[in-house]
Amino acid sequence: MTKDKNLFDKNAIKRRQFIRNSATLASGAVITGSAVPGVADADSKKICKTAGCDYDVVVIGGGNAGAVAARDSMKNGYKTLLLEAGNRLGGRTFTADFHGTSIELGGTWVYNNQPFVWAEIERYGLEIEETPGAVPDIMYMIMEDGQRLALSEAQLIEAVNGWELFAGSARQVIPRPYDLLYNREAVLAGDKVSALEHLNSLKLTPLQFAFNKGFVELIAHNGATAISYAEVLRFYTLGSAYFPTFMDAVARFKLREGTIGLVNCMIEDGGPDVRMMTPVKSLIDHGDKVVVNTANGEELACSAAISCLPMNTVVDVDFTPPLPAGVVAAGKERHVGHGIKVYIKVEGDIGNVATIAPGQTLNYIMTYKRGRDYTVLVAFGSNPETPGNQVIQQLLDAQLPGVKVLDSASYDWNNAPHSEGTWASYRPEWIEKYYAQFQRSQGRIFFGSGDHGEGWRGTIDGAIGAGTRAAHRVKALLG
Repeated sequence: MTKDKNLFDKNAIKRRQFIRNSATLASGAVITGSAVPGVADADSKKICKTAGCDYDVVVIGGGNAGAVAARDSMKNGYKTLLLEAGNRLGGRTFTADFHGTSIELGGTWVYNNQPFVWAEIERYGLEIEETPGAVPDIMYMIMEDGQRLALSEAQLIEAVNGWELFAGSARQVIPRPYDLLYNREAVLAGDKVSALEHLNSLKLTPLQFAFNKGFVELIAHNGATAISYAEVLRFYTLGSAYFPTFMDAVARFKLREGTIGLVNCMIEDGGPDVRMMTPVKSLIDHGDKVVVNTANGEELACSAAISCLPMNTVVDVDFTPPLPAGVVAAGKERHVGHGIKVYIKVEGDIGNVATIAPGQTLNYIMTYKRGRDYTVLVAFGSNPETPGNQVIQQLLDAQLPGVKVLDSASYDWNNAPHSEGTWASYRPEWIEKYYAQFQRSQGRIFFGSGDHGEGWRGTIDGAIGAGTRAAHRVKALLG
């Protein structure tokens, strides 16, 4: 890797609603529900083309995948119903208000090398804005012995050179991330070991080891033993296998009006019928139609159904014929993502900072928004238990000494019944054991979960891509 002063963008490195906020939402951090303006009512004037059916297409799950699948199905000429189990749309994206700051409790960042979401941004003319801490003026590294370093330019170069030793083979191992097994032998070799196992096999400086481990924990939203090495390489290839671009893609640019703005655009554009608070109990493929049974006791007949449910919750629904054994096994084992994301309001403008603290309760922190007399930080951790304000203060004392915590907010995705986890990455050996069974259609039942598949799996882009492909497959069936 060539020596480059701009490595981090030092001008390019740099079951219900579970709101956790220790001393809490009542103090002003109000989570706002997501209304669905312009949604067609149940008496849609669209005419079902399939005799004996209530709808041509029923889409299950109101996240980004479900929203685009329902929109595209409507635009393809099919009377479409979108069923959402909760009281809002967005799935694992969730735009909310935290003391006057718009925050994203779930998925947040987008980039122009993410083809599906960027096409939607262009389609609807949505604006983006930058997260200031993605281009920090100073980055702190908390070493495994507790030492705190303010990384110099030379140390940043050393750290990123270590990352290249760890992940620099990404383009060779996974040259086609939308055709994951194109280089099958090399991918399956990387699939057999955890990211930490590969990390331990390298000769790295203590700084390089800590830097790499911290970023793997962030990618996994879990410990470095939980995620396969191949998964890290896939993610890095998608980010152009160039560290500054990779960081821009995963943590720099977000939608100015929030992720719910994109979901609402897709719903308004397509105009499907939408029913909230309608969990699905079972789907039965009778050969000539699918019957969807809701937990409310309703029976809906359709010509095709699209399930956009997350990997960890699709196993809670009964399917006839049954789901593939690998899909069930993976759902019960659960994908890697099970960490926390916490917004922290602190006193004073502390500038554009970022910290990496491998193995700590909060292993990555960066500036999210700066105000005249306050700063909002966004932090990630691999432990699923969200700390309260007092514990957060103690953690910040070690990572950002002198910073005073005013309040915090997060959402418990791991215990929320319609997600049961955060973003999806695969465990070691999952590609070999389960991959061929993910996203496999079954007769008139199609799957469009962003947790299964290729490309930017586990992200907003992956969800939109999965929903788009599912709607296309339905069109091929129905004509």
